[in-house]
Amino acid sequence: MLLTRKFTTAATWSAIALGFAIPISTAASNLLLALTLLLFAVSGSYREKFSAIMANPPARAVLLFCALIALGCTYGLGNTADKLHYLGKYFSLLLVPLLIPLFPSRADRMRALYAFTAAMLLTLALSYSIRTGWLPAGSLPMMDADNPVVFKLHITHGFLMAFTAFLLALAACHATGSRRWGLAVLAVLAACNALLMVKGRTGYAVLAVLAAYLVYSRYGRRGIAIAALGIALAGAAAYQWSGAFHERVHASITEASAWREGKGDQTSIGLRFDYYTNTLFIIRDHPWFGVGIGGFENAYDQRIKDTGMAPANNPHNQYLLIAAQLGVAGLAALLWLYALYWRQAGRLEPPYREIARGVLLAILVGNLFNSFMLDFTERMFFAWISGVLLAELSARREGMASG
Repeated sequence: MLLTRKFTTAATWSAIALGFAIPISTAASNLLLALTLLLFAVSGSYREKFSAIMANPPARAVLLFCALIALGCTYGLGNTADKLHYLGKYFSLLLVPLLIPLFPSRADRMRALYAFTAAMLLTLALSYSIRTGWLPAGSLPMMDADNPVVFKLHITHGFLMAFTAFLLALAACHATGSRRWGLAVLAVLAACNALLMVKGRTGYAVLAVLAAYLVYSRYGRRGIAIAALGIALAGAAAYQWSGAFHERVHASITEASAWREGKGDQTSIGLRFDYYTNTLFIIRDHPWFGVGIGGFENAYDQRIKDTGMAPANNPHNQYLLIAAQLGVAGLAALLWLYALYWRQAGRLEPPYREIARGVLLAILVGNLFNSFMLDFTERMFFAWISGVLLAELSARREGMASG
């Protein structure tokens, strides 16, 4: 029993360290994930772990969704290698039920959030150092003062930094005294980094939605008008004074206006519009069960044959990708998973309730412009933080049963 407890504790600490690694290093994340899996496997108490997982509605929903993904591998256009490629990415969601039994303690859940925040504050400090020239040229691989990303590319950096700004602002709302002001300053610095410095349009959208949700969660319906006004003013100011923001927004408008269906546009927005329209045709041709997991790239190649349009292995929209792979049944399953997540997150104690719903909102927005279930950092972040936060549901049930 003592050895079981030690292995479980070690697995929890490995999972906490994973939260620090995810925003920084893919290699370290994979190593810590493997270590967490190994320690989980040798820690025993399988009946208790299974009970904690099955007592958690979001964990059960993830298991069902992954079962549907596995079923989608049994048919369609893709070869075995393609199916296994997508299967491995989608199965990262299994980290959610895996972490549920490892975080019954509120203290451990807080340590996990501190680990992630520490990694993002390090990222923030280095990003500002690049922008201001404090770091010598060439100190970091992606060093660029005009787009000061650090460990990840600009889409991922902007996405995670927008969420960090929300997390810090939420922490400031729950803090008192000088700590509140310190957290508020850090939140503003993170928001400015995502909005004014980094060329990640996904981060702009996520930041706006999370800011609106934060105001709404604090002030209710009357906060909607406040949020709308604040976002409009912040957007106008950023467009006026931030070169990065102005450039990205202007490019988006110009590229969207210039796009014509079927012309094979090579701009960022033009490519996305081609992806969206061609994927909608694939969904139209395979509406109920899709082309199968691993079949998208083959179906897309057939769709654009002899058109001169660029090939794609995903449409840069998670909802369209799932609908193309699994049909309307798969899209309904994904939306059901997200709806259940939102509802169950409402049962958490503050601030976990707001954090969990903020995570979901960030993913919902990000999935409009990206296929985040295919992107390592984003999918690992979602699965990791969801497992940590939603563990409270199982812990509370166990507490009620023991009481």
